[in-house]
Amino acid sequence: GVPVDEVSRSLLERGIGVVDLLGEQSGVFASKGECRRFIQGGGLSLNKEKVKEAELVINTGYLLNGKFLLVQKGKKNYHLLKVAD
Repeated sequence: GVPVDEVSRSLLERGIGVVDLLGEQSGVFASKGECRRFIQGGGLSLNKEKVKEAELVINTGYLLNGKFLLVQKGKKNYHLLKVAD
């Protein structure tokens, strides 16, 4: 019952800002501004680790099992990003 979005591996190989990844490249947030507000309020986690700054750059080193990113919005909203080759 967790929503899943696909993102391109090439985006993560180059490195992409967390706001761009979650606000533009996937359906996790409706906008980049909403994503920034969640980060400022301490309500966003990646792989169970709090995101503390909007300038965070996500790369392939963040992937679980080489192909997944677990995003948590608030307390109960989870989203899975699957990396497509």
